[in-house]
Amino acid sequence: MTTHYGRQALEILTSNCDGWEDIDEGDQLKFNHSTCHAGEDTKERLYVKKIDGAFLFHCHNCGDSGFYRPRATYTRIKESTEVRNERMSRMDMVKAATTEDFEDFKIEGQLWLTQYGFDDEMCHAYGIAECDTGLMLPVYGINLGGGCVTTGCQVRNYGGKGPKYVTYSDCHYSYLHADKDCIVLTEDLLSSYKLHWAGWPTLCLLGTKLALGAQRIVTEKYKRAILWLDDDAAGHDAALKLLRELSPVVPGLTAIFNKQPKEIDIETLQTMEL
Repeated sequence: MTTHYGRQALEILTSNCDGWEDIDEGDQLKFNHSTCHAGEDTKERLYVKKIDGAFLFHCHNCGDSGFYRPRATYTRIKESTEVRNERMSRMDMVKAATTEDFEDFKIEGQLWLTQYGFDDEMCHAYGIAECDTGLMLPVYGINLGGGCVTTGCQVRNYGGKGPKYVTYSDCHYSYLHADKDCIVLTEDLLSSYKLHWAGWPTLCLLGTKLALGAQRIVTEKYKRAILWLDDDAAGHDAALKLLRELSPVVPGLTAIFNKQPKEIDIETLQTMEL
């Protein structure tokens, strides 16, 4: 029995499940698993269910399972994001949290985090918690002593009415320090956390603009900077703009267009050369 993710899961869905993209949220359909390695299935034993925008499947013929979430481009995220220019302290987050234990998160939250390799240890390290409406992802800044401090959070709502992401912070970036001379700029918080877990200093833009405070961090603390933005039109446009703005003051500034860091395993992030 094997669990398939990403492109492998997409290939199984497209090869066997006609109309799988049209499955409504919460619904489940059955299909023939014609490419089943246990023998061609003609009794519709491949079950596909849509949960929180992702497609989960399990074949009752061979036992294989899969998880696939259509890529969320920055444009789509931007359309579903609300930013509130108000600080949320760590104490505020603690008061709002219903649980800080990964195992007690709702299945929607566990599935979303697990697909990117997050577990109880990583969630605890970065302060990821759950509130009544969804997951709380801390936003980090710099205090007067130079250390990292929580300046707010981004709530990823589980569904229903309203935007999927709501950011509560008067700091328009999230910064995590590490002992390297090259900093990586990302669009989303999970990518920032995962890169930092692998040993890289990261600065999450919380979008595709570089705030003044973030620009000072990049130019004053690091010799090199890598833009690792989404591989879509919005990411390309933002990278070109940032390259023009920062190239005169940041030597060796380069950009990466590939999978988002959160989609890459920790071992690869730890050993890659930038």
